Amino acid sequence: MKPFEDALKNQSMGPLLSKAASVECISPISPKAPDARMLEELKAEPWYQGEMSRKEAEGLLKRDGDFLVRKSTTNLGSFVLTGMHDGQAKHLLLVDPEGTRTNAS
Repeated sequence: MKPFEDALKNQSMGPLLSKAASVECISPISPKAPDARMLEELKAEPWYQGEMSRKEAEGLLKRDGDFLVRKSTTNLGSFVLTGMHDGQAKHLLLVDPEGTRTNAS
């Protein structure tokens, strides 16, 4: 499984997946905070690191393929997949299958 390579291939579509396009195409965000059981399950995963900044997350990644999931410090209530690809850290804001952001309490 190569989540960053797959995600980056999908982003090669250019302007369709640009930040500006995603901001213009706003969908209603449903506040679906995970329940306590789900948060406990997340905390048990070795790849889940809780709330941390981009810089802190980047400091934990050492080689291509390393990744973690964290709570965002700038998009409160959101999760971010951070991983190393071609020697660079990449940060992907996670969305649920309906296209709305995931929310954490």
